[in-house]
Amino acid sequence: MMANNFFGIDFGTTNTATVGHIYLANQLMEITYGDNGQPIPSVVAIDKQNGQVYTGREAWSKKMELAESCELVTSVKSLLEDENWQHEIHGELWTPVEVAAELFNSIRKLVQTRSKVNFNNAVVAIPIGFSPLKRQKLREAAKKAGINITSFISEPTAAFFANYEDLKSSTNIAVFDWGGGTLDVSILKNQNHRIYELATGGLPEAGDYIDNLLARHIHDIIAKKKGKIIAFDDMSPSAKDMIRVRAEQAKRAFGDDDDFVLSLNNYGNYGVCRLNLDYYWFAAVVRPIVDKAMEHFAQVLEESGVGLANIDRILMVGGSSNLRPLLDKMYEKYGDKIYQPNSTMWNVGKGAALLAKHPGVYRSNQSVGVILSDDSYFELLGKDEKLQGWEKMVNFGVVDTSEEARFVFAGSDDIKKLPDHNNVLSIPGYKFLQERIKLTARVTDDMVFEAQGQSNIHMTEKSKLWEYPSLKCYYEIP
Repeated sequence: MMANNFFGIDFGTTNTATVGHIYLANQLMEITYGDNGQPIPSVVAIDKQNGQVYTGREAWSKKMELAESCELVTSVKSLLEDENWQHEIHGELWTPVEVAAELFNSIRKLVQTRSKVNFNNAVVAIPIGFSPLKRQKLREAAKKAGINITSFISEPTAAFFANYEDLKSSTNIAVFDWGGGTLDVSILKNQNHRIYELATGGLPEAGDYIDNLLARHIHDIIAKKKGKIIAFDDMSPSAKDMIRVRAEQAKRAFGDDDDFVLSLNNYGNYGVCRLNLDYYWFAAVVRPIVDKAMEHFAQVLEESGVGLANIDRILMVGGSSNLRPLLDKMYEKYGDKIYQPNSTMWNVGKGAALLAKHPGVYRSNQSVGVILSDDSYFELLGKDEKLQGWEKMVNFGVVDTSEEARFVFAGSDDIKKLPDHNNVLSIPGYKFLQERIKLTARVTDDMVFEAQGQSNIHMTEKSKLWEYPSLKCYYEIP
């Protein structure tokens, strides 16, 4: 009998962290799949001349030399909803789905090569507010690479679950997840093995933004030192990539060191450059974005209604959460509430892998129903119902001879606040009082509530779908 293996993927904007629980020599072991202890860069380069594809560390390390000859995609996750992004390269049409599929395929090959096991299923962690369309596109991309996404989990919930043994006695947990692409802040409530998201928020400025910010400041120092003013945006792509790489190295170094020597063998028109940078310069450059991140954290905390006094722990994950200026200020303000695990870059992936091994259940945290002709409320989906595979069929009678049957949806404040045409499902009517409408409601794998109606007069004709993508739920852990 073949033992089951379990995989979790943190498909990040900047890096992708894959973690597996693998049976080796009859022992279940946790394995991280990356390079030199680092997750795989979420970078894809497609050669314009021959169509060759470079992914991950290879694409990242060669991106300076590939910038001219390749279509370089460094944040495909942010492009998944862009229907206009497509490129014909060497006779092949590339869309964000095809690009993301290459990343999934490289991950699958890496796992199979290193561990000699099949990699067919995974739980994938996604940011707060990741739209249903993006979830659908990510599923398509993974499927093209031979990976079935068994479920999605929010990144904050995955991070919490990765540290569950240390945090399980905490009731209110603030998650500060600052990675390469976004800052995601979530206030979680852990009660009776249920994880509720009380408040969430995000910022688009994160590690990539900081690298670009540092690169521009370094460029200005070089220009002033050389006495030759060339705008950063006018430098060649390879030169800009080169200085961004050095900026990232400096950012990492200042986590422990107070000095960093930056060397560039050939920085475009500036030639050989050597700078001595110190921590005080670094702290001054990143101070505005650090202050903005902390202000956003405080705002989400206030919106949750929990209050700082009732927050038990503040869980800090993501590569950018290691910034020393940030940590200094966070510890100064929040003290012993801070919980910073080891290997913060792997935390979300580890949580996703654990949830693949011990799958929980999504349950509804709201009601969804329709308003009947007498203004009473008829509930379709109730609170606490299990969402995976949920479906319900109800027959409604027509009460007049109108040319259409109209279902007005309600159940939560945000549904009520929708414009009239957005919370109504219209089905053609045939003016028969004995007419019945069968309404079929379901929750998709991507957590979208759908409803569709059908008249018994014309069984072959169906209405358009009514979709509610903002379904509120909680996660029930094993």
